[in-house]
Amino acid sequence: MRVPRSFIRLITVLISVLILCGVAAMAAPQEKKSQPATASESGYSAQYIGSDTCKTCHEDQFKNVQGTQHFKTFAEKGRGQDWHGCESCHGPGSAHVDGGGDKAKIFRFAGKKSEQITERCMACHENNLEHQNFNRSVHAKNGVTCISCHSVHSATVREKLLVKKSPDLCFSCHTETRADFMKPFKHRVLDGYIQCQDCHNVHGSVQPKNLRANAAQDAVCYKCHAEKRGPFVFEHEPVRTEGCTACHTPHGSTNPRLLTRARVNTLCLECHQNFYNGPHPQNTKSQACTMCHMGIHGSNTSDVFFK
Repeated sequence: MRVPRSFIRLITVLISVLILCGVAAMAAPQEKKSQPATASESGYSAQYIGSDTCKTCHEDQFKNVQGTQHFKTFAEKGRGQDWHGCESCHGPGSAHVDGGGDKAKIFRFAGKKSEQITERCMACHENNLEHQNFNRSVHAKNGVTCISCHSVHSATVREKLLVKKSPDLCFSCHTETRADFMKPFKHRVLDGYIQCQDCHNVHGSVQPKNLRANAAQDAVCYKCHAEKRGPFVFEHEPVRTEGCTACHTPHGSTNPRLLTRARVNTLCLECHQNFYNGPHPQNTKSQACTMCHMGIHGSNTSDVFFK
């Protein structure tokens, strides 16, 4: 049966209209939704009321925030009420005020689960390169939260809002590490020449033990010991594959040069067993490996790391 041309034209017009309506809908600016009321954990609906209202009852806490980096949030007007002042951390406060200061009607950090506390802090700090790995860090997995080390209202150390000065803060949990720094040979952390955070990113890292690394993912040791980095024509394989800790204990040791063994030969023979009864008898002190093989971190002239 032959279809009339008028019918075909009508279908074509209808399709064109539908296409144009769809394009217009996509191009039209979406209406920005207003900030919805936020329900507290107790089920109360609350609205944002501004930090000036909070200040009327919490003046001391308000003053403690002044002079810290968090006070910047009191001046930011362009990011919405939920990013502004006290309520950027504690949530909308109208239900709290209407309830005569009822603590159950606002978010309080005390007594909250570690995941809830981390979520609050990371809402602002997750885009910071220093903090972005915290959720998958060893600290987070073991229930350590931001307020375990930081205090917004009563920080002992104003910089970074720490509850205690480093390294004492780290030693609160890592007591065994303090003992390492008291050994005869150690990095001088207790003397203040180096800090834990110089080598470790306490907020998380892609490296084991929260170690820092440069853009090339080289060991943090090279930050100070740049001469050991190379590249070398002849590389000592353990340096590249196992890293510095294959031979050294980074915090402290009873052995010179922070070595894991008291004698250099004993350390070398852990890998080079074929030399134990070979051309280099190990019965005299003159057979110390490093007397001849001085370039043990790598060499540009010798494949056996001669000097």
